[in-house]
Amino acid sequence: YMVIASSYLLPNGSSEEKTGGGSGTDDTLDQRYSMCFWVKKSKVGRPNEVYGLTPREVMFDKPGLTFAQRHGFDGDSGDDLRLDEVFQEGELLVFKGTANRLAQLQKTPGITLATKEIEKLSFARSKERDDDKLSKRRHRRIVEAVIDVNSDLVGKSIREVSFRQAYNAVIVARRPGIASGSRARNATEEEGGKPHSGSRTKSVEASSGTGSGGRCGNVCLSFSACSCNTSWGRVRFLPGDSLLLVAPPSFVKLHSSSRRFALVSEVSNSKPSRVDTGKDLMRAYATWLMLAGIIVVSAYDDSRLLEACVVTVCLQIYMKIMTLEEAWSAVKGGTLLTIASSFSLGTAIQSSGLADIIADDISYVAKPFGNIGLLAVVYFVTSFLSILVSNTAVVVFLFDPVAKAAQKADMDLLPFVFILMIGSSAAYATPISYQTNLMVFSPGGYTFNDYLRFGGPLQVVSWMSTVLVTWLIFLQ
Repeated sequence: YMVIASSYLLPNGSSEEKTGGGSGTDDTLDQRYSMCFWVKKSKVGRPNEVYGLTPREVMFDKPGLTFAQRHGFDGDSGDDLRLDEVFQEGELLVFKGTANRLAQLQKTPGITLATKEIEKLSFARSKERDDDKLSKRRHRRIVEAVIDVNSDLVGKSIREVSFRQAYNAVIVARRPGIASGSRARNATEEEGGKPHSGSRTKSVEASSGTGSGGRCGNVCLSFSACSCNTSWGRVRFLPGDSLLLVAPPSFVKLHSSSRRFALVSEVSNSKPSRVDTGKDLMRAYATWLMLAGIIVVSAYDDSRLLEACVVTVCLQIYMKIMTLEEAWSAVKGGTLLTIASSFSLGTAIQSSGLADIIADDISYVAKPFGNIGLLAVVYFVTSFLSILVSNTAVVVFLFDPVAKAAQKADMDLLPFVFILMIGSSAAYATPISYQTNLMVFSPGGYTFNDYLRFGGPLQVVSWMSTVLVTWLIFLQ
């Protein structure tokens, strides 16, 4: 059904593509951030996702992200992406995309942000030496900040305000605000002229902190139109400029109420990956061993499972696999509250007699159709309720009534558990019926009617197939 009906019932493209995502070349791409990365080779011999592969194999282009330029070592313009040539170490790659897409891209093994300024940041939470890159990397985040119209930064250059020293943050991408193109061109003139072909200027090497940058062709020097942070020292802030910064997590708290920025927010899940060194590899193996230990404890003595999990968490924090803040954030208060409330709700349904009433109604409706009819009615009720409320609440609410209905029909409870499990999660008819539905709602450019048109029949198909398979497995 999904393969055949998707081309007829779902809209073509996505909201990202409509605003310049994917591989399109629309001018609206200029409204997105541009960010530069260097290709690098792994130090631990693990498979790379970029180095040694061609652009066709990596497939960078996706909704919200476009591979824009590729600067090699021969002074090329970067416009030729050379889709069938493998990436070499030190090449400069330019991407255009949304803040979330670029934050995810920087986690890709085999590329690194094209700036050395990040290594000069100070991370107060780090207990290691200032030059310990591993400790710094744990606390790096991508932060989005918008220059306020009345900010005292407006009209000043990055060099004048000593941005990195003053804010402990490095600008890695910028999207122009309400400034006109002429002011951006003026910034270019201040840097010594218009972009030109040939090798990169010395200012590129100076700002990037490495001489290898000079091999990567021409990169424009205007802050408003520039793809990389090659020479931003004299470029002046303009009202509404949107900046992507590499900064500690504390940056948002320190500057969220500042008059300099109209908006400051941390890009979700922007912590860089840690896969490049031998220590990273050791941490990965240690994590697998801890997981295997928890499985063994659960299999042989589940009464010790809690202690095993606590020890595992403590070891992961001690080995710097994760931070204490990340461990606390993984504890979802809403989930714990739902689980705790389910016990009292189940007891209330049982003691009030509501379970008997619902069980009688389900049995009465399904009686003419036999055992398979009872399975079908239970699935229908479960699936319908899951459209309106969360699947967890549906299971808590219906478990006791369904158990009583199965008892009255002299049937095993196991097939009904299977029906409850599938029916409560197979909710496709609305974007609010399940978390994943809502996750793809905006990026996919879907509407409420799209879910009804495509998800409604899919829910019917799931209903019929699940009931039939359950009946064949458990009742035949």
